[in-house]
Amino acid sequence: MIRLSRSLAHKYSPDQPRAPAGQPDGGRWVAEGGGAGEQTDILAIPGPGRWTSLAPEDEATGTGLSRERTLLEDGSEVLTIRIHAGPRAGDEEHTVTGPDGGSRVFETSGDTQTIRDGITGEILSRSIFTATGAEPVATVQPAFLPALPAAFTTTVELAGLLFAVLSARREGFGPVLGLSAQEFRPAVNEGNAPAVWVGSIGIDELNRACPRAEEIQTETDRAAQRLRRSGLRLTPQEFGNLLHYDLADFFNAKKDPNLRAEVSGGRVGEVTYGEKGSVRLDLYERTVPGTTCVYDYKTGQKGLSPSRALLLATAAKRLFPDTQRVIIIQVRPRKWRLQSRLEKSSILC
Repeated sequence: MIRLSRSLAHKYSPDQPRAPAGQPDGGRWVAEGGGAGEQTDILAIPGPGRWTSLAPEDEATGTGLSRERTLLEDGSEVLTIRIHAGPRAGDEEHTVTGPDGGSRVFETSGDTQTIRDGITGEILSRSIFTATGAEPVATVQPAFLPALPAAFTTTVELAGLLFAVLSARREGFGPVLGLSAQEFRPAVNEGNAPAVWVGSIGIDELNRACPRAEEIQTETDRAAQRLRRSGLRLTPQEFGNLLHYDLADFFNAKKDPNLRAEVSGGRVGEVTYGEKGSVRLDLYERTVPGTTCVYDYKTGQKGLSPSRALLLATAAKRLFPDTQRVIIIQVRPRKWRLQSRLEKSSILC
């Protein structure tokens, strides 16, 4: 996870240009000099640190499918196919290809996910998502360990890449909530059958895992409203900074060790803010044993980057070594819910 995080950090740039608002692909990252309708140019993204997500294909083709492709400059790619009609409506398939050509297909149907080798089609694992996490299906003999440890390592790395890309895509629960969430669960060996899960969750699952999510959303709305009514002339950056300070004061005043704001994680545990190599969490919530919920406030148009998503997951794991589930939640003041689509809720187990 750390190696993947470092790689993504070198491949992503928040300054990547976007298509103008009002166009069908408005707000999406595009190649420099490109814009709407220039999807062929996106396949060779110029300049350092670029990534892009192509718009889904028109769903009115009669196939009942939509596709979305995300490319990174190093050659990594995530192709997502979603089924919208028929008996498999709601199923998803993510084909993830690394820069070395290694590929995995993550097929999700209901609560069951099958991971295949992207070249041979061989089943590497099959797991079921439960209330306590992902559990391997006993009837499937995975092709992982001990014979193919390299295959397992590749799968975990590509699962991490999928998690990061899903974290950055701008889709979500709809217009009601300002919340969106991604879950990261480091792979755990169950004998010779490690369970890895990457998929989608709904708001009910989020509320079970992070019961204070709605409270945090509500207070974020209140803080944003107070700032808007203050009469201060604030730049977007100043507004975001003051919102962070306001929420940190509010939640830290509760003196709750399981709900703390502005905490920095270093290589080993908590460190002083600004220490080299540290990552600051806007707010964390410790819930059931082994679960850490990380809240990341967003007030602008930009969402969570792939590299940032993995940095937050890594920091949470270092702060709390017993963590088995890291749930990263983006929180936007709900005024923005009609101005920008919410990100997708995804899981890596």
